Amino acid sequence: MDSVKNLIITLVLTCIMLFVILWGASKVFIPKWLTDEDNRMSYIIKGFYKEDKNSLDVVFTGNSDVYRGVSPMHLYDETGITSYNFVSAGQRMWIAYPLLEEMFKTQSPKIVFFNVDEVFFQSNASIGNYHKVYDNMPFSVTKIEGVFDHNYKRNVGSKLSHFLPIFAYHSRYNELNREDFKYAFYDYTDYLKGMDLVKYNIPYVDDTDYMAYTDEVAEIPEKTKVYLDKMKELCEENKTELILFELPSADSWSYKKSNAISKYAKENNLKFIDFNLVLDEMSFDWLKDSSDGGDHLNLYGATKVTDYFVKYLNDNYDFKSHKDEKNYTLWNEQLEKYKKITE
Repeated sequence: MDSVKNLIITLVLTCIMLFVILWGASKVFIPKWLTDEDNRMSYIIKGFYKEDKNSLDVVFTGNSDVYRGVSPMHLYDETGITSYNFVSAGQRMWIAYPLLEEMFKTQSPKIVFFNVDEVFFQSNASIGNYHKVYDNMPFSVTKIEGVFDHNYKRNVGSKLSHFLPIFAYHSRYNELNREDFKYAFYDYTDYLKGMDLVKYNIPYVDDTDYMAYTDEVAEIPEKTKVYLDKMKELCEENKTELILFELPSADSWSYKKSNAISKYAKENNLKFIDFNLVLDEMSFDWLKDSSDGGDHLNLYGATKVTDYFVKYLNDNYDFKSHKDEKNYTLWNEQLEKYKKITE
C-alpha cells in the first residue's frame, strides 16, 4: 500500500516539475513582440495587468486601428482622465468578448469605447494574432472559453499551445538570444497605455470619397452580432457605458457600414461616433495622418482623434483629473516620458 502511495506521489511531483519546466521554457521560447513591427503586443496585453485595480476611467477596445489611432497618454495630459487601449492586432469579435471579460476582472471604467469595424469581419485571423493575445493572457476560465470558442478555427493541438507555448515555438531554439531570456519574466508596465506609437507617414492617395452618402445599410453578420450583443450586456451588468466608434479608415469603412452601426446603436440605445464623418472638423489629412496608406493612423492622426475625445468627454461627462492625486504619481512620470518621445 505504501509503495502505491509513494508511486502516486512520485508521479504527481514529476508531473508538477515537468509542467514548471515547460512553463518556464515557454516564457523563454515565446516571441516577445516588443517593437512597433510586432505592434508591441506583449506590452499591450501584459501591460494592462500591471495597471492598479480600478484605476482606469475609460478603456478603449477593438482592433489594431485603436492602438495606432488613440493616445491614452495624450488624453491624460489634456484632461487627467486615465485610459488604456486593451486591444489586439487582427482582432475578431470572438477575441473582443474575452478581452472585455478580462478587463472587467480588474477595472470598473465609467466608459468602454469599442471600435466597430471588426463587426463586419467573419474570417479567421492569422494564428499569430491569436498567439499575441492568448499567450500573454493569464490562465483563467475566460482564456479557456476564448481559446475553445467554436469560431476560432484551429485544431486542438494548436489551441492547447496557447497554454504551453513551448509546443508552438520549440523550433526557435536556434534563434534564441539574450533578449529572449531578459524579457521572459520582464515587468511589462506600459507607459504608452496600449498605444503602438509611430511617427512615419504613408499617405492615402486613392478614393477620397469613400464616405460618399448613401441610404443603403450594410448587414451586420449574425455570427458577429452575437458577440456585440454579449458585450453590451456585459457592460450593462458592470454598470459601464458602452460607446461605439469607428476610427478613420479609408481601407475598411464605408457609409453603408456606418448606417448599419447607427441603426444598431439606435435600436440598443447606444451612442456611436463615426470619425470618418467628422474628418474636416478634426482637420484630419489623409496625406499626413496615416501610417500605412489609409488603414492605420500615425501619431499625428492619433493626436487629432484623441483631441476629439478630449472635447467629447469634457462636454458630455464630469470626470475629475487625477494629475494631483498621490496614487497617480507614476502616471505623471510616464507622461513626461511620453512627451519626450513625441516632441
